[in-house]
Amino acid sequence: MAADLLELLDAITDARVANPSLKASVQSALRLASGAGCLTAGRLMVLRYDGGLREIVAHGDSSQSEEADLALMGQARDAHEPRHAGTATALPLGKGKRVHAVLVLEGLQDPAIGNLLADLCLQWCVIAEIQRQEKAELIDENHQLREELKSQFSDRNLVGVSGAFRRVIDQAHRVAASTATVLIHGETGTGKEMIARIIHDHSPRANGPFIPVNCGALSESLLESELFGHVKGAFTGAVADRKGRFEAANGGTIFLDEIGEVSPGMQVRLLRVLQEMEIERVGDTRTRKLDVRVIAATNRVLESEVQKGTFRADLFYRLNVVYLQIPALRTRPEDVPHLVEHFVNQYAQRNVKYISSISREVMDAMKRYPWPGNVRELENCVEKMVVMAPTSELTPDLLPFAVIAFDPHAENDKAHGLASFESRLAAEMRSETLAAVQRGADDLYDVVRAKWERHLFEAVLDACGNNKSKAAQLLGITRNTLAAKLKELSEVKREWSV
Repeated sequence: MAADLLELLDAITDARVANPSLKASVQSALRLASGAGCLTAGRLMVLRYDGGLREIVAHGDSSQSEEADLALMGQARDAHEPRHAGTATALPLGKGKRVHAVLVLEGLQDPAIGNLLADLCLQWCVIAEIQRQEKAELIDENHQLREELKSQFSDRNLVGVSGAFRRVIDQAHRVAASTATVLIHGETGTGKEMIARIIHDHSPRANGPFIPVNCGALSESLLESELFGHVKGAFTGAVADRKGRFEAANGGTIFLDEIGEVSPGMQVRLLRVLQEMEIERVGDTRTRKLDVRVIAATNRVLESEVQKGTFRADLFYRLNVVYLQIPALRTRPEDVPHLVEHFVNQYAQRNVKYISSISREVMDAMKRYPWPGNVRELENCVEKMVVMAPTSELTPDLLPFAVIAFDPHAENDKAHGLASFESRLAAEMRSETLAAVQRGADDLYDVVRAKWERHLFEAVLDACGNNKSKAAQLLGITRNTLAAKLKELSEVKREWSV
């Protein structure tokens, strides 16, 4: 008899491995037990947490009515013990107060078979419930992340009062309701992806996926596989079929950032996708139809690239259905104070810092600076200032040197307004001296020396990978002197490598 049990268990295990779902596993186990002559019919009555019936998984014809089955199930569930009615035996599956299911077996020949099936079904029920809980948690987490993304890229975070910027937002809202392809042009750091997300979130595809792809970060072969996917064996390392970003974006929006960086060969494939709305995976001959909205972005002037022959004219015209131009931050200085306040609040909260004020010198310097990295550079600057601020006020000494020393009227580089190092240093010395005179200070030398030594030491340590020995050697001082200076100058403890 033990050999028969082992043989039945092996067969049930094989069936479970082939299809591990609860329904398939239970039906296979009951079918195999019935085929071995161990029972005539069986039913697993899966219960919810409150004891109510969730589902019934059955094999074979029942000899009693559904009402009798439910009554027998209730008796076994409430008593936490087996119950019998005619040829049917009801086995409660669970430990303690919780009963996960009731297994009803008819014509059971051996109680050992019933115990084996009960143990297996209990394990499968627990596993299925854990999987349901995990799936529900993942759905909740996905929903929460979607809401966070919507809030992060919502109109509330589009900070700007300038007419040029507000016009772009209005245009994005108008084009969102359509299915038109959009080409967004703007310098690096102006917020092209944010505009693309605004278009997606206000479109009928808002509940679909938004898939961003940085076309300039991948080689042609990698980009092809990333965009269109591949089949198993298409190239070395392709061990399984893989969907591309276009397929992943089906029903939603794909955002092709830095579209001006793609190679001529990839431009041909993209043109076909835009024209036919179908793709072929790498190494495959089957075409797959798509329902995807395309938003592309670039910091290049594609008209010039077309004239130079580096960008296909037909692809440009296919992309340039609706054109949005995001103005650079230097052309809208009135937005700088609002952006600074927004980022200060954001990073103060994120870093648990209290920032109550921003000095006038800081705001004036920020409004003068042209911000070649645009909003991204401004954001990084504000984050660093908030993190490094020793008090609740953001002061000029926290600004990067390039910002505080910028002179728009410098003669050395009138085209970009960038002064030479000497002229910027002279301007900063005059500014420090004037501030010291106004406050009646008697420590000007110490203040200036401490400020510039701190910048010098930070630059040297960054260049030396925070190795104090190498930094001291480069500065021409001893390691102990450097350590003492760092302790004197820095308000923030840092871990230096030796």
